[in-house]
Amino acid sequence: MAKRNLYDEDSTKPYLISRTQIENHVRCPRCFVLDRRHGLRKPSIPGFLLNTAVDVMLKREFDLHRAAGTVHPLVAAAGYNLKPFNHPDIEKWRTMGQGMRYVHEETNLDVQGLVDDIWVDDDGVLYVVDYKSTAKSAPVEEVGEAVWHQAYRRQLEVYQWILRRMGFTVSNTAFWFYETGNNTAETFDQVIKFDARVIPYEGNDSWVESQLFEMKADLDGYYVPDSASDCEHCNYYAERTRLAKQVGDEVAPLCEHCQKPMTAIIYGLPDGDFYGENQNTRVFGGCTVGPENPVWACKTCGTYAN
Repeated sequence: MAKRNLYDEDSTKPYLISRTQIENHVRCPRCFVLDRRHGLRKPSIPGFLLNTAVDVMLKREFDLHRAAGTVHPLVAAAGYNLKPFNHPDIEKWRTMGQGMRYVHEETNLDVQGLVDDIWVDDDGVLYVVDYKSTAKSAPVEEVGEAVWHQAYRRQLEVYQWILRRMGFTVSNTAFWFYETGNNTAETFDQVIKFDARVIPYEGNDSWVESQLFEMKADLDGYYVPDSASDCEHCNYYAERTRLAKQVGDEVAPLCEHCQKPMTAIIYGLPDGDFYGENQNTRVFGGCTVGPENPVWACKTCGTYAN
């Protein structure tokens, strides 16, 4: 796996931390540190390209009202006199690799967030907006309490926190502009009909700074922190390891030098056929076995370990 932007505790350069990485630390400190300090990323999944397409088209639509200085009709219909914020950096704030940025001096973390949109009232107060889309038989009217819904709330709060540190006056009220694709139509006809809802949320960003201190402590720590009890990745690894040992397939450690899987050393006098078939893939330790003999060998770099 690629090892880019790994944390270096000796570097004086502010370390870039995205909103997603903050969420990863909230969900499981161990997975976060293994990723940011050691380069072990979680397994990837395909992108949600239909959701992305909805985001892109909504941004274009709201940009028309941004340029015209008008309230989007669906926002007005929901009872809000809020216009898209017309700031010269709005495109930068929502572009991958740029985004809204604030360096938290106490931790030297460069906190980044990619906002979907920002609305503004007549007093210049800003409102964070995130576009969401899904498909259901009825429009989404409120955001629930599932794990990913809590992540939606933290997402808005991180954006509020960054904008406030950038010097803006930001309302505690944020919004999801939620598009629900109707999946009950009799036929597709190359069309999905969407119903939009403007869903308010009262955010509280007071947790963000303490989370940054915890992230910094875990990044600087000598040991990898414990897993979260409900981390599906750590729980999968633990259960896989247990089952592997149960069936006699011991999970090999990674070499401390090259990070490649090590191979169990076979001691004793092997059968000639077995040796011939396995001499290129296994490691044979000879007939002499003692308490100091290594258990594992790295065929990549030649390192031994117990």
